[in-house]
Amino acid sequence: ASLSEKDFLNVFEGVPTYEVLEDVIFNSDMIDVLSVQTSVFNSKSEARRMLESNSVSLNKVKITIDKKIENKDLLNDKYLLIQKGKKNYFIIIIK
Repeated sequence: ASLSEKDFLNVFEGVPTYEVLEDVIFNSDMIDVLSVQTSVFNSKSEARRMLESNSVSLNKVKITIDKKIENKDLLNDKYLLIQKGKKNYFIIIIK
């Protein structure tokens, strides 16, 4: 969270990115964000399973199935860093 936008993008260069509209991201549940709005997970059931097993992080903080995205979650006012398991990272850019 303390990285500048340039440093953040340099550190996560090559990480898959997805663009999602702001009103969609703030009005969707985590399962939809991770499986419908992006393809972090291939299905809603896979997203649900991973969230329930505590295997998903938002900005390096573990999240649960009932997490809602808020303005305070945005890095540099437009990025979300999703971690799936230990080594798979994804960036969601809020448009």
